[in-house]
Amino acid sequence: MENEVNPWLRRLARASAWALLAGIVVLVISGWGITQTEIIYNSTFGLIDRRLANAIHRSVNAPLAFFFLAHVLINVKIAVSRRRHPTPWVVNSILAIIGAGLMAGVVYMEYFR
Repeated sequence: MENEVNPWLRRLARASAWALLAGIVVLVISGWGITQTEIIYNSTFGLIDRRLANAIHRSVNAPLAFFFLAHVLINVKIAVSRRRHPTPWVVNSILAIIGAGLMAGVVYMEYFR
């Protein structure tokens, strides 16, 4: 029974998948607002023009990377938890370091480059 996966991890993985899907939808619609400005402008009754679509498109990258990393790393943790491993804190530490490093890289490229 010690290899049983925490049900909260599964719920968190599911929530991150839904957030990732919502982020992808926003990314696609805002990208379409950049390339097909008239369609998005008319369908939003003039609310979203090309400049706002571009701002939305650029600002959704970091949250999208966060939810992608969260989804992948949580599912890796679930997959590793199914097998026997002697020290779960080592797996958690390694996954946290990988996630923090990748997210730091994304933030650096998005905001400081």
